[in-house]
Amino acid sequence: MKETYYIFDFDSTFTQVEAMEELAEISLANDPEKEFLIEKIKQLTDLAMEGSMPFGKSLRARIALLSAKKYHLNMLVNRLRKRVSTSFIRNKQFFKEHKGRVFIVSGGFREFIEPIVKPYFIDSEHVFANTFVYDKKNNIIGADEDNVLSKEQGKVKLLKQLKLAGKVVFIGDGYTDYEVFELGQADQFFAYTENVSRAKVLEKSEWIAPSLDEILFTEKLPMSISYPKTRLKAVLWGEETFLAEPKLKGEGYKIVKLAKKIGKVALNLELGEAHVLLFSPGVDLGLVQTEKSKLLTAGVWGTLVDDGYLDLFARSGVVLFGGEYSHTRSEVELSLMMLLQLNRNMGEELLGKRLGIIGYGHSGSMLSVMAEQLGMEVFYYDVLDKPALGNAKKLKQVGDLLRKCNNVVVASGQRFKGVCLVGTKELKQMLFGSVLINMGYEENVEEEACSLALERGKLGGFGMDYLTAISGKVVSKKNNVLLGLNQRMMTKQTQVNIAQILSERVIDFVNTGSTAGSLNFPGIHLPALQQMHRFIHIHRNMPGVLAQINGILAQHKINVSGQYLKTLGEIGYVITDVSKEYGASVVSDLRSIDETLKFRVLY
Repeated sequence: MKETYYIFDFDSTFTQVEAMEELAEISLANDPEKEFLIEKIKQLTDLAMEGSMPFGKSLRARIALLSAKKYHLNMLVNRLRKRVSTSFIRNKQFFKEHKGRVFIVSGGFREFIEPIVKPYFIDSEHVFANTFVYDKKNNIIGADEDNVLSKEQGKVKLLKQLKLAGKVVFIGDGYTDYEVFELGQADQFFAYTENVSRAKVLEKSEWIAPSLDEILFTEKLPMSISYPKTRLKAVLWGEETFLAEPKLKGEGYKIVKLAKKIGKVALNLELGEAHVLLFSPGVDLGLVQTEKSKLLTAGVWGTLVDDGYLDLFARSGVVLFGGEYSHTRSEVELSLMMLLQLNRNMGEELLGKRLGIIGYGHSGSMLSVMAEQLGMEVFYYDVLDKPALGNAKKLKQVGDLLRKCNNVVVASGQRFKGVCLVGTKELKQMLFGSVLINMGYEENVEEEACSLALERGKLGGFGMDYLTAISGKVVSKKNNVLLGLNQRMMTKQTQVNIAQILSERVIDFVNTGSTAGSLNFPGIHLPALQQMHRFIHIHRNMPGVLAQINGILAQHKINVSGQYLKTLGEIGYVITDVSKEYGASVVSDLRSIDETLKFRVLY
């Protein structure tokens, strides 16, 4: 079998940048025309890379604009060491395993290329590049014009000289790289787009590589990751979710953005090939078809009110994440604003008032601290054993809190979902003229009873931030009522927090299998893989599945380094870390277990 040789361009391929432009940043640092000159150099680079200007002419023009000295090159090398392409860094093992069959062929310069590629097991004899010419004062005045790479079609001519006996794969971003394939000196050309995309090159190229992972995947070579991230597709459904685009795009995902209102066919056409879905609470999830989809994980932009969809995703093996705690600060500020306004409408200040908080989680405890700073005496109730912050006092029963406090805030979390905490009975226990604010679920308070209590003066004020829709059940002629719809989610800071939290959670699940923070799966926080492969098995929670998994592993004599099992309702989640040596049949055997919902391998 003939050897395969991998030829890489350097600028904007091996590194994220064009070295000559970086050198200009250094050499022209004190030049008053720096910005103009650097822009001119960039234009000359683009013209050459797109094939619109002879390479040699572009090179000479760029050097003339540089005003660079030999000592600037050491500074440049230090810069370039930090700008190696991300996918090259994580696939360093590829260069080690293919030492002797990897070449650098570049119109750049040997002086700065060799020290950058040497740690990647590419020796100087496998680096082909230009060399600078200096004057007596070590000013860079040109390039060695006897070097074939300084001439037109220099890369083509060099490959002819090398006479490599085997398959030649050329990887680069510029037109001069494509020419090598076009003129028959390479068997395959990948237009490399991790750092820059050149339209003229892309329109001519059969193979496009957004990362080195894509090339290794195509060539069926071992990678540092189990699947090229550039092949992963994320659908952002609802305008709010578009804030997650930079984070997901930075991870390499292809992004599709959809408006909230979309037809069933159009939606599922995009979801059919998607691996990640982020959606706004207002979308119609009834349109989603999860059967036979590639969907791995989803995230709701806020609070998912209808628990039925938790099961819908779970039964399809799709892990659903929420953005809980992203709006904690916003919810607390909204509670304080309502407390201040409702009391002010009655001619009252908060100083000296007693605040009762039902639900002492993230929001309740933060509200407790901030209310104390306003001079309120704080009491709280929670079904869980929550330690007090500051001078807050815990009460054993909701009734005790209602009878003691003239301001009450329901700050309930998931544990109080579906529970009426303040109804007709509880309202009777409240102090006359009290203020009640509901920042929990709609069902946490009995709205009709609250409306009646307002009319009778039992409640002096009422505030509520609805999660789904304002019901209209709370009406008062006295008009001391503040109602909102998901106002806690509307601040810029909250939206940024949700984008950060959801992006990190879905990325972490795709990369490691961690389900910490999931709404519908057992939560497992998993470490990053270290020289192992990870089998992720999602199945219906039935007796004997773990025994079947371990039986298959034993049958194939797989060395297991760690195993994790958790179940939640109808879902079982088994993570098994194994050594890299195993046959393909073990994967098909694990997939064929009857209870399997989804199976994948990470490394």
